[in-house]
Formats: sequence, structure tokens, C-alpha cells
Amino acid sequence: MNTRDETRSATISDVARQAGVSKGTVSHVLNGRVPVSASMRARVENAIAALDYSPAETARSLTSRKRTPGEESRFDASVPRLTTVGYVSVDYIACLDRLPEREERFMADEIVKAVGGPAANVAAIAAGIGGPWPIAVSLITAIGTDQSLITAIGTDQDSDWAAAELASRRVDLIMPRERREGRLNRALVLVEADGRRTIVNEPSNLAEVDVRRFVETTDTTDRTWCLHIEGYQAPRQIGAVPLARARGFRTSIQATGLPRDWLSARGEELFSSFDAVVLHRESLALLQGVPAEPEAAMRHFSHRARTSSVWPQVVIVTLGPRGAMLVGRDGRIARADALDVPVQDTTGAGDAFVGTFLTLWLNGVEPDQAMRYACAAGSLAVTRFGAQDLRPSAARLEDALAARATLRAPALAP
Repeated sequence: MNTRDETRSATISDVARQAGVSKGTVSHVLNGRVPVSASMRARVENAIAALDYSPAETARSLTSRKRTPGEESRFDASVPRLTTVGYVSVDYIACLDRLPEREERFMADEIVKAVGGPAANVAAIAAGIGGPWPIAVSLITAIGTDQSLITAIGTDQDSDWAAAELASRRVDLIMPRERREGRLNRALVLVEADGRRTIVNEPSNLAEVDVRRFVETTDTTDRTWCLHIEGYQAPRQIGAVPLARARGFRTSIQATGLPRDWLSARGEELFSSFDAVVLHRESLALLQGVPAEPEAAMRHFSHRARTSSVWPQVVIVTLGPRGAMLVGRDGRIARADALDVPVQDTTGAGDAFVGTFLTLWLNGVEPDQAMRYACAAGSLAVTRFGAQDLRPSAARLEDALAARATLRAPALAP
């Protein structure tokens, strides 16, 4: 019997439930790549007809790249792992000359649909870099606010579409085996002509047990594995970080989404809990006892690194078009410049920076060198709309840095 809510469109989960088969079988019937028995195909096709299911084109390529906590990765143990924690959203990006005034009806130059969410962006960027810095990437995401039926990955077609997009970008989803009813988070991104953006997003908080279960059931023996938490999730997830470190994970966090009041009151926990901390220059003013001016803040962090028994391996402050600065565990300060590029949309700059830095750092690249490539990735990201539209490969980053070096080289005397 079909018990689906008739007020929403059917999803691949509904088809699987109606036919009494797995979602993988439904996917095999849709994409035709894996043989399916005639009787099984008939059951799926009958369910599709009964539910009037129309899969999005990208959802046809949905693979089985979804894991539940504790499942073994198929990658070789020598390949570093990066697991990000956070929400997935569908972003509607409106390109405007300027922000509209109150009660003004405005015409956007273009509205683009894209997968978003800081943790999802970091994961997709990291997975796309490739050799010589391979990395296995996964994303922990789960339910959001049940009352409004907003979820990280729900049962609507946008959720199927987002899962397929992330799968095509080689990002595994780690989530409960059974999705809850609901729809994917949505975000409105207003991008002005100079690249500045205003973001309005729906809330999503992951249950602490989801991360704890993953940490408790994951074996990091002889592996380099980083657990990365987006700022939105820090207040709920920071309690799982000591357990992760005790079980052999490296840990990292970025400031994107950190609540201002939490950062002001508990910012010191970042430096005692994480191996890598990535801050924005704007977040410095919220940290008690830390100078708001970036150069002074780095000198402060340098002193702390040299005198504190517990301190991150690296603290980074991103400076927008001025690049970034970092302090290593030995107190050494390093700086890297951004590329000189035309700015279209600054939404994905920070996430591209973090995804690239973590990929190289986990592959053993020195932090200051990893920061150079991360600045290049962040610079390239602002030349396109959306955070995941441009996912630079290692070769593209090499070319971008080489081109800048050529432009800076002194002219030879005739």
C-alpha cells in the first residue's frame, strides 16, 4: 500500500519502499549499468509508475557512496582520510548589481542552484585535488530540526540530487541508514557585482551521538585521519573532540558559522581542543585577550605556541584578498599571498582554502607550503559563482602559482 504523503514529490526512497527493494536496486534500474532480473525490474518500474516518480537527471547517477558509521573504507590505508562534520544545503544563488532596498522588487541577473554548506564544500574541494596528494573524503551529516522537517539529507528530490552531486565529486556520505522524512536545508545567497555576498540559511544541528558513534567505531591504526568540524556545529560537537584525539584522529575547525557569543565566551577551547584552527580576521576581535589586528594577533599566537604546553599544531588567520598567515607549533610565523584574480563571488573562498590546506597537510606537506596552495585555491574559487563550481586539481593549483611566479620575475636586461 502506498502511504506516501501526496503533498510532496516521490523520491527514490519512496520507490524502493513501494517496490520492496533497496535504493541501490532502484538506482541500477534507472541507470542501466548493473544487470537486474526481469521480475525485479518490473517491480521497480511498477512502483515508479504508481508513484509518478521523475528522478532529477543528476540523481540518475546516484551511486552507493553512502556509508553508515563504522563501515570500512575501500581506500588503501596509506591514503589520508578527511571526514568533515556539518550540514548539506541546496543554495539558490542570485546575482545582483546591488542588494535591494526594503520593499523593492528586484530582478536578478541569474539564479543558480548549487550544493552548499561549509562542511560539504570543504569535502568536495579536498576530494577534487588529487595526485600527488590523494585523500579519501567523507561527510558526516544527519537530521536537523524535526519540528520543521528540515534535514541535512532528507527524502525529497533535492536531497537525492545533492547526494548524487556529492557522490560524483567523490565524497562519501556517512549518515543513518534510514533517512528521516523531510527536505534538504535551503540557503539564499545574494551576490553583488563586486563579489560580496549575503547568506540567509536555515538552521541545522547534528546530534552529538552521530559523531561519537563514528569516532568510537572507526579504527585509525596506521592511518592519517582528520576529523574536521564546521563552525556551526562546534557548540554541539566539541565534546566529542577529546575522544577523537584520544582515538588517534587529528582534529580541525574553521571559524565559518561559529556563533559570536560562543566564540567570545569559549574561544579558548579552540586552542586546547584542535590540532588545526582556521580563523577569519573578523573573528580575532571576538577572542578574549587576542589583538584584533592580524599581525599583532599572530605575534600573540606565536608567544602562546612557544610557552603553552597545549596548543594547536597550526593556527591560521585568513585575510581575504591579502592571503593568509599562520603560526606553527614552534611559534614560527609564515605568510602567503592571494592571487590577483577577478572577483565574481567570495562565498567559497574560505572553504576552498580549508579543503586544500587540510589535503596537503594530511599528505605531509609543510604547513607554510600547504598555505600557499590553499591561498591559490581560495583565489580561484572567487572567480566563479558558488562554492563548489570550481574544484581545482593539484595541476591547476601548480599552474596558477607558476603563472604568478612568472609575472613577478624581474625582466632580464637586454
